[in-house]
Amino acid sequence: MSGLTNNKKYIGPYASLREYLEALEKFGRVLHINDINQDQYEATGFIYRLMEKYSAVEAPVVSFDRIKTQGQWMQGPVLGNLYGRWEFEALAMGIEPTGNHPQKNYKLALSRVESLASEKGTWKTMKPIAIAGSQAPCKEIKYQGKDIDLLNFPFIKTNPADGGCYINTGNVILEDEKYGRNVGTYRCQVKHSSKISINPEKNQDGWNFLMAMKERGEKSAPAAIVLGSDPIVFALSCSKVSAMGEDELEIAGGFLGRPVEVVQCETNDILVPANVEMVIEGVIPLDSMEPEGPFGEMYGYMGAEKSKNFFMDVTAITHRENPIFVNQFSGITRGFLTSPIETTANLKFRQKFKNFIGLHYPLETPGFCFVNINKNKAGEAMEVGNAISKSLKIAKITVVFDQDVDIHNTKEVLHALGSRWQPYDSTEILKKAPGMGGDPSAREHGFGSRIIIDATRKTSTEGGPKEYAPMNRQCLEEGVPEIFERIDKKFGHLL
Repeated sequence: MSGLTNNKKYIGPYASLREYLEALEKFGRVLHINDINQDQYEATGFIYRLMEKYSAVEAPVVSFDRIKTQGQWMQGPVLGNLYGRWEFEALAMGIEPTGNHPQKNYKLALSRVESLASEKGTWKTMKPIAIAGSQAPCKEIKYQGKDIDLLNFPFIKTNPADGGCYINTGNVILEDEKYGRNVGTYRCQVKHSSKISINPEKNQDGWNFLMAMKERGEKSAPAAIVLGSDPIVFALSCSKVSAMGEDELEIAGGFLGRPVEVVQCETNDILVPANVEMVIEGVIPLDSMEPEGPFGEMYGYMGAEKSKNFFMDVTAITHRENPIFVNQFSGITRGFLTSPIETTANLKFRQKFKNFIGLHYPLETPGFCFVNINKNKAGEAMEVGNAISKSLKIAKITVVFDQDVDIHNTKEVLHALGSRWQPYDSTEILKKAPGMGGDPSAREHGFGSRIIIDATRKTSTEGGPKEYAPMNRQCLEEGVPEIFERIDKKFGHLL
């Protein structure tokens, strides 16, 4: 990414989606498509082709500036692949990306996120600051009563098999007298002009919030769906960074280095981020449910149709002038910044295992978890792998590597797996453990079997050789320490 040094004002953290998008435009990372017919699924087809050409971590953002959906042409933009490239992680965390080195940029972001945690591994927080509605960009346009019509906005049906048009990048905000505030991202099906489904999975925080209210005898829950939040608020909404009862907006303030500005909704008391593109307010009945789905989920397979699901009756819509819309194109693109959730896991397991270095689970290939350890004793890799596999739902296939393997580099991961792993005596299978609700292979919802692979160099007590052969590159670097510096200086312009 050239030109960043002279444009530091465009490096985050960003106060809004618009600031973030302006930066990506400035650095030439947005591809504009003037007109796209999503009633013929052209946007979805285009995103597939884009991923095939560039890969998930190299493809640009796509802006569909005008889009046909629900039988009519609508003004966008509708954005796709908004968080795909790893240099975006660095930008959002306030770091100038370095050249064309995706892994290095991602690691810089991880380091920055880790610096925001306390010595005990807890996140620094800042309480949000409430501002007046007249100052809030999200209230430039307001609709209530008969003026409410969700069908006037470019929400799209991503796949012909989907149950309808979906909002898949909305931050659902709930407030509970016991647990406080929850900001979570759940798929939301547009049912008609003033009704929208809310789909928290069982045992997700949103589900627990609603069930707690229901058990107390409450008949309904006020709610708000926030669209187009800044990258950090969106990441914290999508990932399990906060524990039950912790406020994602307070943690976001710690990440941003400034409080999140919030504003009260028009028809309930919920406070929402003020700089977002749109707020859909409403009431969730707790004693009534409706069918929902199916929907193409993150695994790249259709998620099940549900016979009973929460829904929200819309009481108000407010938005910025010419709002920006974001579609995740679930199962095709990386959906959000992942450095906060990976850092959360790293901090947790470093406290438990002194030789644990870090882990990575690529969202473009769900189910995998790659782990680095500084192995000092026999059996250590399996011990760490078991702990991770049993506590991280996404870790269906956990592979543990030595510290010299770059777990963010697929080529190095596969090379180490092929050269250091013996399947017979370096593999363990767990018959049943908590799993992802969207896993299409699961025989029981929310549970599944897991596999742990020890791809570290085996000690002699583990049946390995007395001395492991050095790698070719290691020999080169030891014999000619300055080799890569020389190559970069002499031939860098060609590479």
